[in-house]
Amino acid sequence: MGAMPDITLKEAVEFLTHSDLSYQLCGASFIQHQTFTEDTAKQEVWRLGGVPALVQLLKSENIQLQQTAAAALRNMVFKENEIKLEVESCDGLEAILTLLRNTDVTETQKQLTGLLWNLSSADALKPELIRNALPLLTESIVVPFNFWTDSNINKHIDAEVFHNTTGCLRNLSCASDKERTSMRNCTQLIDSLMTYVQTQVERGEPDDKTVENCVCILHNLSYQLEKEAPEHFTEFSIPDGSSHENMNKNSLFSPRSSKAQKEFRFPAMEEGQPEGVKCLFHRKSLQLYLSLLGSSHKEATLEACCGALQNLTASKSPVSTVMTQSIIQKLQGLSVISPLLYSANPGLQKTAMSLVGNMSRVSSLRSTMAKEVLPTVSSVLSAVTPNMIKSDSSIATACRVMHTLMLADPECGKKVLNSKLIDSLSMLSTNMSFETARKAAAVLLWSMWGQKDIQNGLKKQGMNKDTFINAVTATAYQAATSTKGQ
Repeated sequence: MGAMPDITLKEAVEFLTHSDLSYQLCGASFIQHQTFTEDTAKQEVWRLGGVPALVQLLKSENIQLQQTAAAALRNMVFKENEIKLEVESCDGLEAILTLLRNTDVTETQKQLTGLLWNLSSADALKPELIRNALPLLTESIVVPFNFWTDSNINKHIDAEVFHNTTGCLRNLSCASDKERTSMRNCTQLIDSLMTYVQTQVERGEPDDKTVENCVCILHNLSYQLEKEAPEHFTEFSIPDGSSHENMNKNSLFSPRSSKAQKEFRFPAMEEGQPEGVKCLFHRKSLQLYLSLLGSSHKEATLEACCGALQNLTASKSPVSTVMTQSIIQKLQGLSVISPLLYSANPGLQKTAMSLVGNMSRVSSLRSTMAKEVLPTVSSVLSAVTPNMIKSDSSIATACRVMHTLMLADPECGKKVLNSKLIDSLSMLSTNMSFETARKAAAVLLWSMWGQKDIQNGLKKQGMNKDTFINAVTATAYQAATSTKGQ
């Protein structure tokens, strides 16, 4: 189109219901342009009753009018929750999905999937979108983009359409446990997302923007997986005489216990061609996440990969033990996880630290972890400053990880001891601004002195008992041990 017509928004809205197609197109184009360039135009069109009229135009048989109406709605609902709800209240979702189901025009698909992406951030719309949009998006876009079948061999899906769709699904995967279950059970959804990510990694494109969306969906769908999909974790064998060491309540204060642990067996992790939910915890998927951690530069992708691994190691059950064993022993994952503990991105650092914290619960692997992780955690704690209050949770986890691994391997622990670390921990233990980290730092200081090998190392560096054993550390240690049932 050429220059924008010299009309008002009120006139543009009136044009939408005009009997002449050219007027409808003029009004929709003007609204599309104005709502893209001026945020205030969105509310004005909404107040003038433009939303139902635009929804009605999605039912037009004119392709250009369909596209323009979809684009105008896409602009209008962006960051406007009330307008999103208005689209739904005038049966807009049904109109959008009907058009998407029936069109093979790429530009129309782009606008409709972009519109659905914007709508999907409204929590109130997620249940309906999962009921009605999810099956359509999966069957008509996600699967054909990744798999050729007899039914879709001639169907071309544009990369932008797929990207918009994964953006929509990323938002939907943040819904409730019921909605997560619906997404997990959606035929070929998980398989398709995994296939896309694997393909991009093999092509050397780990920073592809759609990879980020896919991994974020997989991260969200792995949340509380064992609890929400227990039927997939029944083929589990526990060796005779083995305890569930992740269930060991004394693990924080007895980190050297259960040294000799037999491996649990979980055959589903090793199946040749996993499908559906089984893809979420298969060893190939763990390897894929670790490959991305070693190759991607996108912090959101890195955080999502760490988050997926964190979810899979989060429960205090044998399943988490098996996941941890695979990550550390079979896949050598610590080499790509450990550097992320240095991240300047608070979200990424917190997720990576939580993952390491989860894995440190497996006592038989603590000595291995200590060699790889302790130097990094020590550096992180040495660099703590009083203005890092927003990282309180990450710092507390770092203290607990150091505590566990240092007592598990005192020789390795002694190598990372220095005055800068101890000064930092002492500062932390008395800084009331750090709600959880100060207590964890105090417990760590107390425990250092309580371990003979560590204490000897501290004395050799000229450090005094009062730094480690004092009213602050004693109170914190007693509170921690009573909490653990000691």
